[in-house]
Amino acid sequence: MENDKINQIETILYNEDLNEATKQVASIEDSEMLYVLAANYNWDNGFSIPRAIIANDNCDMSTGLMIFYLSDGIRLLEDKDSFEQSKLDEWIEFVKGIFSILKANDFKKSSISYYPELTKVQLFKLKKSNPSIPEFFLNGIEGKDIEIPVI
Repeated sequence: MENDKINQIETILYNEDLNEATKQVASIEDSEMLYVLAANYNWDNGFSIPRAIIANDNCDMSTGLMIFYLSDGIRLLEDKDSFEQSKLDEWIEFVKGIFSILKANDFKKSSISYYPELTKVQLFKLKKSNPSIPEFFLNGIEGKDIEIPVI
């Protein structure tokens, strides 16, 4: 990835003005930049930036799936009842929202790959407890691998 794109991502990640940062995310036209931004996001900073990434028309299935797993969405797949009993309402809403978008296949397609890091035991349990889940949730999305610089 070019240095100017990395610098733009770094500016977003370290911008203290959340409104300005979300505006910058909305202006990104490169799906690879959104992917790298999502991969480097510090989840301690809340859901504003991930929501802006998802809302961007250039956000693709791979980035959406990565955000689902980075936001600990696997807990929804593992045990929906326990997930819904959490007191973290904003997190529950976020995970359910991105799950719905992914399941409806509402993100654009791209050539970027993403494979969730699931063990064979996790895969077995998830398939057993979610027999109708689309395969990409478990097996990922094929495409070209993007080198993710640490920002």
